[in-house]
This record gives sequence, structure tokens and C-alpha cells, in this order.
Amino acid sequence: MSSNKPLLLATNDDGIQSGFLITLVKELVKDFEVVTCAPDGERSWIGHAISRNAKLIPKKIADYPSLAYSLNGTPADCVNLACGNLLDRAPDIVVSGINLGYNITMPMILSSGTVGAAMEASLLGHRAMACSMCLPNDEFEDVRKSGGKKLSKKVEKSLQNSAKACARYAKNMADLGKPEGLSIHNLNFPSDYNGKKEPILTFADNLMLGNLFEPASGQKYHQLVYRPEWLEEAEVEIGSDLWALKEGIPSVSRLDFQGASGKSYFET
Repeated sequence: MSSNKPLLLATNDDGIQSGFLITLVKELVKDFEVVTCAPDGERSWIGHAISRNAKLIPKKIADYPSLAYSLNGTPADCVNLACGNLLDRAPDIVVSGINLGYNITMPMILSSGTVGAAMEASLLGHRAMACSMCLPNDEFEDVRKSGGKKLSKKVEKSLQNSAKACARYAKNMADLGKPEGLSIHNLNFPSDYNGKKEPILTFADNLMLGNLFEPASGQKYHQLVYRPEWLEEAEVEIGSDLWALKEGIPSVSRLDFQGASGKSYFET
């Protein structure tokens, strides 16, 4: 780690071998010195969880676009461990993604391991962005099971355009002063993104997801079942991330979790 380029830490929640992460890193290395530290398998829907008792072991990955490590931990673990143990200096920016599927509306944002990794970066005082791309409902499971590598031509093109847009956004963000508070830039791209428009500024919509767990057929356990109709049937507020998704527009919500401290109740 001796490049004159700004240092960028990349991570995700879909795993180190995710095709979406690898595509993003290939774009990021053009303008950044990139070190990747990502989970050794999928860690979706895990939020900002930190491992309390796990014995974490980073393993260097060969045949990657740049220096990379897998970690037997959560996305937030990856950011904390990398910043404290793997990097030779503080990163100029931390980029989490590209996530397989959207991360919009507050319930999914707060549940997302991709956003959770970015939150850990922000808690450490670093510039942080999370990136996600919508997938067609009828292709999602095939894409997920293939680790983001079995893609239709349309989705593959959208992924390439999304990765380029993320890299441009990261380059601009790295030039800005470090933000105050606990902020994350949360980018989302449509499944047919053509790269012609940059993400527009939005806010995170609200949404009631309902019961996430259902009995598995013929089994004695319950399992998480996500229903796309929760979003498809939701009332949409114009200007929100959900509105942008429905309009097929790339978006960025500048989330600031500092307000969750409750301090505002003491201000007049």
C-alpha cells in the first residue's frame, strides 16, 4: 500500500466472490488504491451486527483485481478489522456494494448488511457510501444463487453502468471534506440503468414490511420470506428513494443517523 492514489476500502454483504463486488472493484482501481475486505459468504439482512465471540481470521484472496481479504465475519466486522489491522493508513473512503438487489426505505436500510458496513465506516469517522442495484423479480434467485455471476445481458449491462457511476461518485466524494455526524450516501440503481443519468438526491421512504418469517414447507422451522409486493403495493411519496425506483431513476439518499441520538429534543 504505497500508491499515490487515494485509499479506498471496499466491502459488501454478499461475499468476497460476488460478481457485483468484483465488477465494482475493477472500476474503482482506475482512480483508487483499493483494498477489499468482505465476508467469506453471504451475510445479507444482518445490519450493523458485530461479532462478539467469533475468532476472526482474514485470508488473502488470490486472482482478485487488487489486494483482497475474506473474513469469517459480518460486513461491519470487515470494515472495523480492516481499518484497524489491514490498512497502513486511514481510508479516504469506504464503499460497500454493489448489493444484489435494492436497499431502499428505512426498514430495508436498517436491516441491510451493505448499509451496516457503511455505517461502521461512518462510526469510525470515514466517508462512507453504500451501493445497491435492483434486480428483476424473475431473475433475482438465479442471480443470488450464482453469486451475482449468472446475469442476463440487460442486467449485466446495468451492472457495468452502475459500477462506473459508483466509481465516479466515490471519486467526487473522496474530494469532499469529511462529514460531520453519522452520514452515509446510499446509492440505488434500477435494473435497466443505462448510465446516462447520475443518481438524483432523494430521501429514504418509510414502509411497513409486516411478518418476515413463515413456516418452511414440511419442516419444523420458520424462514425469512421477502415479498416484493410490499414495495410494489406501497404508497409512494414523491422525491423518495422508492419513488425513484418506481420511476426507473438512479438515486442517492444522504442518510444521517446522528438524529437518532435524541439530542434534538433538548434543542430549542
